Amino acid sequence: MAVNPMQRKARNSFLLGMLITLLIAAVIVAFLMIQLNKTNEEITAMKARQKDTYIITADIKSGGEIIFGENVSIQKVDMASIPENVITTEDFDEIQFDTSEDGTNQKKYKVISKIDLKTGTVLTSDMIARDGEVTSDLRTQEYNMILIPTQLETGEYVDIRLRTPTGADYVVVSRKKITIPTISKVPSASSVLMNLNESEIEAMSSAIVEAYIMQGSILYATRYVDPGLQDSIIPTYVPNDAVINAMNQNPNIVQEAKNELITRYNSARDAVRGELNSSLDQYSEDRLDNIEQGVEEQITKAQEERERYLEALSGM
Repeated sequence: MAVNPMQRKARNSFLLGMLITLLIAAVIVAFLMIQLNKTNEEITAMKARQKDTYIITADIKSGGEIIFGENVSIQKVDMASIPENVITTEDFDEIQFDTSEDGTNQKKYKVISKIDLKTGTVLTSDMIARDGEVTSDLRTQEYNMILIPTQLETGEYVDIRLRTPTGADYVVVSRKKITIPTISKVPSASSVLMNLNESEIEAMSSAIVEAYIMQGSILYATRYVDPGLQDSIIPTYVPNDAVINAMNQNPNIVQEAKNELITRYNSARDAVRGELNSSLDQYSEDRLDNIEQGVEEQITKAQEERERYLEALSGM
């Protein structure tokens, strides 16, 4: 049966419309599939970035107790949207906890808040400290005359020791967390930062001066193998009489620290100070020159470090 031109034209138009509709539908389906795959990839990537972190569930004042499982809960958070030093459940074993037991003899793990914390705050490492770790006389001290290990990194724990020319070795301060200053993201080769209390600052000052006096002596840092398991050790260095007397009269040193210093001084005076004084006496003629030279080198290093820091800031 013959088809007239009008019918043929209508049929062709219909088929063309169907073809165009199918093509548009195919493009839309392909676009939706691409978007779905992209969304799934983003969801997978987001899940990969998520970690279990600790969230404050009640307002905590500075100096208050942060008790895990009581005023801290676990919540998954996208690590891309929070600070690098956030505490995750993977870091739990590395936190230096104080522990106590509740009425059911279950252990409670707790640390102290360094600042006021609001409900919903994600807990970071710089917000917490062990009980007694943060005191009113705690200050960040910068030193550039300490011999530091070649691979020492920020966050590691060290003892600062004084080795004399005779081979005697004394612990000046124990278990200090180190920060390496950076300039334009380049770590300093000579400077370290430590948080010290008043008595530790004076002990370090005494050891620095005596290291300058005794040629061949070394003030150096030793790293902890596993700071999560290793506790601090008792300092064995005893400052000289003048420093001990100054410490005893210093109102900024808490009485407990004074008592510990006096006990250490009285028990180790003859052995430690006898050896140190004997070594110091050998340099009685030129010790002032050694001190002056050492202080000048220290000041020069600090000035050069400060200049590099300011240059880095101006280039930002």
